[in-house]
Amino acid sequence: MKTALDRRKWIIAGLCMMLILFTVVFRICGNRQGGLYEVGQLEILINGTDKARYAPGEKTTITVTVGNLTETIIDNLWLKMNVYHLDEVVYSDQQSLALEPKADKNISFIWTVPDRDYQGYLVCMQLTDKKGNRIAQDTIGLDVSSEWIKFPRYGYLCDYGEEENAEEKIEHMNRYHINAIEYYDWHALHHEPLPADITRQVPGVWEDWSGRRIYGKTVKEYLQFAHGKNMVNMAYNMIYAGTDSFVKDIDGNPTKAAAWQLYFAPDNERGEGAFMYQMGSSPSGNGNLYFMNPLNRSWQQYIFAQENHIFEVLDFDGWHGDTVGDWGKMVDVSGNPLGIGENGQPVYEVKESYRQFLNAAKEALGGHYLSFNPVGAQGIEQVNTSDVDVLYTEFWPWDSDRNGVQYDNYQSLVTEIERTMEESKPYSVDEKGKSLVVKAYINYYKTTGTLNAPGVLLCDSAVYAAGGSRLEIGNGDHMLHVEYYPDDDIPMGEELQDYMVKMADFIVAYENLLRDGQFTTENRVEIADHQVSKDGQSNTIWAYTRADSEYEILHLINLLGTDNEWRDERGKKEAPAYTQNIDVKYYTNKEITEINMASFTIEQGMSTELSFEKGEDAGGKYFEFVVPALEYWDMIYMK
Repeated sequence: MKTALDRRKWIIAGLCMMLILFTVVFRICGNRQGGLYEVGQLEILINGTDKARYAPGEKTTITVTVGNLTETIIDNLWLKMNVYHLDEVVYSDQQSLALEPKADKNISFIWTVPDRDYQGYLVCMQLTDKKGNRIAQDTIGLDVSSEWIKFPRYGYLCDYGEEENAEEKIEHMNRYHINAIEYYDWHALHHEPLPADITRQVPGVWEDWSGRRIYGKTVKEYLQFAHGKNMVNMAYNMIYAGTDSFVKDIDGNPTKAAAWQLYFAPDNERGEGAFMYQMGSSPSGNGNLYFMNPLNRSWQQYIFAQENHIFEVLDFDGWHGDTVGDWGKMVDVSGNPLGIGENGQPVYEVKESYRQFLNAAKEALGGHYLSFNPVGAQGIEQVNTSDVDVLYTEFWPWDSDRNGVQYDNYQSLVTEIERTMEESKPYSVDEKGKSLVVKAYINYYKTTGTLNAPGVLLCDSAVYAAGGSRLEIGNGDHMLHVEYYPDDDIPMGEELQDYMVKMADFIVAYENLLRDGQFTTENRVEIADHQVSKDGQSNTIWAYTRADSEYEILHLINLLGTDNEWRDERGKKEAPAYTQNIDVKYYTNKEITEINMASFTIEQGMSTELSFEKGEDAGGKYFEFVVPALEYWDMIYMK
């Protein structure tokens, strides 16, 4: 016989069973009805945009993969797309969504971009429940520009073998929003980029100076897939070089071209005789470069015809001209100056010939693009004031600027970017100046492991904050660290790849605050409990102030606990000390109505509004606000 106590135990046990059953049913139904979800149960990934650059008014397709990692059906979800220009939503769309257990689903959104030219956007995809609670989020940048030359995002290719997967490599580069490609060493020889038997109908196979086989079919595939992504294709070549067979015939006698050569001037201590450079062993005997006088009219006619022949056979969009930097005073084969400058004075240095050569080249190319590399930024002032479409330079830490300052730290790069922007204003598409593409080899002497993320990210932060750009990503998802691109064999590593994707999104989304008419200011900045510098000193927070007609902009670049040298030759640079709750005083006489912050390391690049207080002290009027965190680079923009 059961006692009253026994009956009470059975009742309690029954109630517990009912409660457990109710909880299970509630969780299942809650999932089906869009209740709360734990982190990791659902995930979202934007697969990319279908193009690197969009014309105003063009349609874009953005594809998202949403994954259900649970064992239950989940429905009554919403996938919401918000498109931001800076902090303002300019377009919204949403789709309802149901997911099978352990299943992924691809969803596409089609958006007709605005008609306004040269604008950057951040697309945010959010997965929410029926109450609007955010479950997962991903973002991507999107550029609307009719031309690539205002916001160049240069990449590169250097492998042209028979088995290259051209489509896959271009797709990788598209995710980084690369809008122009430098085809490095794609040609046969510098003086003969395409052998005579290569035609549009028969792309053929040829060898470069080192004996690498270049398949015309592969080059054509790259060009085709890149054009499909609105990428521009630039044919790399020296502006003034020929190999052994150009200056000597088969019997070793001088050719006609030998009379076009450069020679070291008698008082040039860097060399004597013909100006030449040994590249390396060549199976065809073309391992030496002999340099021609850029102002020699016969050479100009010859090399311009060679470049135009490229455009007849292959669908390149322009010429990417290269040099080997400044080697001092030169003369022609007869010991005379190279030519007469625009000022009527004799020209003895190659870097003083650039503007004349480039303007003649641009005219001869018949509407094709022209970019150019004055190595070491030597002669860059001539390039800045030429008709070249895109400014570009390869920096080396032993070279110095026109004031004798070495290019060995972040501030030296920033100064040249600022100067280039200012000098090129009259020659730019909108008179706001041209954005300098910076090639600077990080981890140059690293031979094992992966590239060092702090070295790369700090250099990129400084260059982009100043309004410049970088050539570093290419050949799929590789990163340059040496000057001979085929030797590029140190990978990024997963952490750096993730950072670089978000960096690429960030510089596209905020291109109108980074390189669209901004100028540097001297506004005072104080940061509580931290050393501050205006010029990027080691072990400080670099407070770099800029402005335009609508915004005052404060870039905080974190150099706490690390140094300010950009090269990080062996990949030993320490990551800066992560810092939170940074109390900032920004001094200005302007009336600020709103302050926003954005960073490639915070909230996937989304802008966050900051509260602020006004004040005044002996330093003047200021606005005080708290920056929540600083890892590498935060941008605060004040309306």
